[in-house]
Amino acid sequence: MNTSPSIGLAFSGGGFRATAFGLGCLRALHDDNLLPHVRVVSGVSGGALLAAMWAYGPASFDEFDDDVTALLRQGLQGELLRRAIARHRFGKKAGEAGSQTRAPKRRPGSVNRTDALVEALASRPFGTRTIEQVTHPDLATVISATDLITTNAVRFGSMTSSCSAHGRITDQVRVSDAVAASAAFPLMLPVLRRSYEFDSDQAGRRRRTVALTDGGVYDNLALSPLLPGRSPQYTHHVYELDYVIAVDAGRGRSIKYGATFLPGRMARTFDIVYARMQDGGRAQLHLAAERGELKGFVHAYLAMQDRKLPIPVADFVPRAAVVGYPTNFAAMSGKDIRLLTSRGAQLMRTLVEHYCPELRGGL
Repeated sequence: MNTSPSIGLAFSGGGFRATAFGLGCLRALHDDNLLPHVRVVSGVSGGALLAAMWAYGPASFDEFDDDVTALLRQGLQGELLRRAIARHRFGKKAGEAGSQTRAPKRRPGSVNRTDALVEALASRPFGTRTIEQVTHPDLATVISATDLITTNAVRFGSMTSSCSAHGRITDQVRVSDAVAASAAFPLMLPVLRRSYEFDSDQAGRRRRTVALTDGGVYDNLALSPLLPGRSPQYTHHVYELDYVIAVDAGRGRSIKYGATFLPGRMARTFDIVYARMQDGGRAQLHLAAERGELKGFVHAYLAMQDRKLPIPVADFVPRAAVVGYPTNFAAMSGKDIRLLTSRGAQLMRTLVEHYCPELRGGL
């Protein structure tokens, strides 16, 4: 057995539900001494927030855990409102300090809640770093957003940042910009417009404007960059991995009726498209494991039916206790944090033990 496996870790979207559930999964991986073997972490939306706080935060896991828990308790929605009101009142502009990225001009006094999110994240130590400044040695990061102009993914990473339609980004990118773009859920937050200089073999260096929204629109599981068989001819993100661990905070297909009115039909259509994309991504990784392209694949799914748990778990947090938690960044109660993190830790520990027993207990 390879004594130093290469693990890829993916965190799905889902607002603070994804952040809290993912924190529980990270606790289990930390307890088993597996985090030092993670070579790349990929995240979108609430999962991107967690990935960034771990990758760019304090080296101590306990300090990181405390920071995430404090943010979940505090919430971001109230802070975003206060910052947006302050910008409207005093004409503040987001993204001025510490960034070479250009924010397209907008009329004086205009309010953009996504720019307020950039400011909120930049007020925290992890958000002030540039995307290359990872805390942990030998860890690569991928934070994905979606460009509504080209309809391609824009992937911000410590190794490289790029968009397949334009090439590699040569500007410095702050972590706060990358996470805010990835977390700009279309129904809650406006697009984040940025102008970057791209370098491509075909067009050379050109400055392009992108309109960034939630990375989950393109890939809500954040699995695409971790898939085996990706070619550097077509993507700047290629990683050689032995194991892939997916942390999926999806709520599953819980609605059993047909929507009658337009908002319900649109929401239901959105859910179906997301579900099909997620099923496809999971299927690709299962096939890769069957073909021997991966040594193992673990999928910790918040909405997994309790009866499908492969190993009985004492005091297991039931699906019904967490699956209804909304997709937002509102302050969480201590009870909700405990339930979501506990289910995440229980699922991760159990599934690693069952499907990848060679990884249990560290290496």
